Amino acid sequence: MSHFSRIKTNIVNFEVLKKTLIDLGFKYKCIQDNNINNYQTKINQINSIYVYHNLSDSNSLFNFSWNGLEYVLVADFQLWNLDINVNYFLEKLTQCYASNIVLYQGRSHGFQASEQKVMQDGSIKIVMQRWNIL
Repeated sequence: MSHFSRIKTNIVNFEVLKKTLIDLGFKYKCIQDNNINNYQTKINQINSIYVYHNLSDSNSLFNFSWNGLEYVLVADFQLWNLDINVNYFLEKLTQCYASNIVLYQGRSHGFQASEQKVMQDGSIKIVMQRWNIL
């Protein structure tokens, strides 16, 4: 019997989430759900992102569902079949998403990443620069 768990995230940017999934080596399919009644509020076109090892797989590994505020990770952790622990996966997902948000926001304000480096402790160092031409 499947039991799906829903884990709240701080993931709100659809494009950055898709890039993060690619960076982590996953494939995904996006589905637009129309007229879903969510938290007693009518919301049109809620995005669901189904995540796969390969797009030819019939069953997704997990998915993300928009709840009106953020993407919620939905998975059956009793049937978790990734080679990594769920908590480690969530840490990697959060770190990669945060790094991609920094890059995305920096680019939107005219910065370029001049250096990205994974440090010995596993943290990510990002150096960004912007040139002002007068």
